Amino acid sequence: MPIVGGSSLRQGRAPLLVRCRVPLIAIAVICTAATLLVGTQESNAIPAWARKYNADCAMCHYAAFPRLNSFGLQFRRMGYRTPTEVNKDQDVSNVGNFLAGRLRTQFGYDNTKGNVERSEFRFPEVSIMYAGAISRHWSAYIHGFANNGSSVDMHGHVMGMFGDHDKYFMVRIGQMHMLNQEGLGGFDRPVGISSTPIHGTALTRNAAPSNFNFDLRQRGAELAYVYGPGRLFAQITNGLDETGSGVRRGTDINPQKDFLVGYDHILDEIASSFTVFYYNGTTHGTVTPTAATGLALPDGANTSLANTFSYSRFGFNANKVFTVPGHGFFEVLGGFVRSYDNVSRVTGDDVGGNSFYAETQQYITGPELTFFQRFSLIDLDGGKKNTTRKDYTFGAVTPLETWLRLAGEYTYTDNRNTGITAHVALVELQAVW
Repeated sequence: MPIVGGSSLRQGRAPLLVRCRVPLIAIAVICTAATLLVGTQESNAIPAWARKYNADCAMCHYAAFPRLNSFGLQFRRMGYRTPTEVNKDQDVSNVGNFLAGRLRTQFGYDNTKGNVERSEFRFPEVSIMYAGAISRHWSAYIHGFANNGSSVDMHGHVMGMFGDHDKYFMVRIGQMHMLNQEGLGGFDRPVGISSTPIHGTALTRNAAPSNFNFDLRQRGAELAYVYGPGRLFAQITNGLDETGSGVRRGTDINPQKDFLVGYDHILDEIASSFTVFYYNGTTHGTVTPTAATGLALPDGANTSLANTFSYSRFGFNANKVFTVPGHGFFEVLGGFVRSYDNVSRVTGDDVGGNSFYAETQQYITGPELTFFQRFSLIDLDGGKKNTTRKDYTFGAVTPLETWLRLAGEYTYTDNRNTGITAHVALVELQAVW
């Protein structure tokens, strides 16, 4: 069970100049590498919880780590404890049962319209995680993360569980992901390298809250009630500062709080599930609410509120896993988000947009190979006829060793709002211990 939390690679790239020969070569390289390097090893893992419980990683992961199966999702819900450990004292003397590490290295090809075409080696992550139940009712999660050797980030939270294994309250306090990488129905971490852009990028053309996305970590608290496979939850967070960050060091200038409410449900033992949610947030352009934002205000606008922007996001995500006897699994994922930005006090023009994605995955037993294909569409609600962004992604992933996996991924982006197209191809090795 290698991963106890983590970040998917977020690619807020602008699309690329279409030169068919080079992209086709990149695609061929990725598919060939992912096929030829298929190992016959079982997808065992050897990080912290595999050591603690002396278990195969398949106990918690499907189809390729870091994706979780239903048992893994429930294990995370309960603060990293099994049903038999609920309301029992925890042995924390062996730190190795709580520590895990991850290293990701990539070779990428990027051909974005207006930019220099390039291929390069990348080092998107080295991280150390501590996570587990530390008492009868409390658990802790700490993640130290370095990105490309240039930035280091530490974040974490504490969790409290109160009740029985099938009916309990759960509280989280600290710095944490809101939905992406922590949720269900497609909000869990991806099998491939990247998440759908509707989870990790801006969903409207408006510049005010455009930095908001569901993959942000924010500071706040969450209260949840779990009843069997269902969970009702609510979060209150600081929200975004004037730079669009939810993790600002120092004083947060935002005097208002953001709210998220939702419900998720595990449908079966193979991790089919769904999530419905609503998010309401506010962000500010400057510390002092004035009209000094550089924006032209419409007649009659309230200048004292000129740098205050409210916005909302609501929608659903769902996935369904089908067993193919003797061959593996087939999975369908998808989601929809409705976005609304209330900026009429500044521009006189509120912004609303729709976005959705659909994905399929095929897991083949024996070679332990997973293929995936995804289509994402974001209507940015720009000031012209066609302002959609479309992303087409496909790839494959396979374990090479019990502690090492190989993934290849290609994405073509067509952003009609900006007029930019892009081809991005990645090959990634991910090691866990």
